[in-house]
Amino acid sequence: MPVAAMAFLSSCGGDEDDAPKPTATLTITGDKIKGTEVEVSSDILVTASATAGSESLKSVLFTVKINGGNAITVFDTAVTSKSFNVSLPTKALGSTGDDVVYTVTVNDANGSSESKSVTLSVIPKLNGLDGGANQIVYNANAQSQDIAYDLVAGFSLSKGSAPIDQDILDATRATEAQWAKKWTSGNGTKFIKVATNDWNNATSNTYLFSLYKANKDKMTADITFAEGDVILAKSTQVVDFNIYLIQITKMTDLPAVGNNNDFVQFSTKGINYPK
Repeated sequence: MPVAAMAFLSSCGGDEDDAPKPTATLTITGDKIKGTEVEVSSDILVTASATAGSESLKSVLFTVKINGGNAITVFDTAVTSKSFNVSLPTKALGSTGDDVVYTVTVNDANGSSESKSVTLSVIPKLNGLDGGANQIVYNANAQSQDIAYDLVAGFSLSKGSAPIDQDILDATRATEAQWAKKWTSGNGTKFIKVATNDWNNATSNTYLFSLYKANKDKMTADITFAEGDVILAKSTQVVDFNIYLIQITKMTDLPAVGNNNDFVQFSTKGINYPK
């Protein structure tokens, strides 16, 4: 092929990339929005607009991602006009501590597209804390004892309880002859040890939230414990506030092999929700 012809084809290539792009805007307003933070479950107004870069738009897609998870489609609509506007009154999505990304994607009839996103971090409403004392979770190999705990409802759970409620679950394996002194969770709750003084200083959910923000990247799926430890836990249960402090107050470790009635006693601070 002559060089001139090759040059002509090269200059024609990329027309699709050079196609005029549509424009898009996305704004989120609400009385409980402060900068990039929004109060949990508060009323918000999502406003999106789009204008075609060609004769008309093709579609508008609005999605939400929570903590980098899969995109949740809020609406996906075909459009044949030059412009599109929508105002969507809704509740702020996500639980306390979540980062929520709201995105509008506009597709043009010429094949080009444009996206705009707004990220809001979910903060709690200011509330005092509920408390529980003398709570007990047994060795998972104990017979007919409560081996898990629901932090949200504030009560112990038996072996047959639903995993989704098991914020705390004793992690002793069936093959272990001795108590592991370790917790995991049936629902993905995360844990971290914090300072003893945090227990005394925690009088509101905003304190717990600040403690969570400072430690969230270091939290783990299971945790060993000792008497006197203070543990911060972030439940995966979907409630307005799901961050809790746990103080280990007593441990009963029975040394005899086969006697699995070992248990840990603890107190909690957080907000309980009836079930």
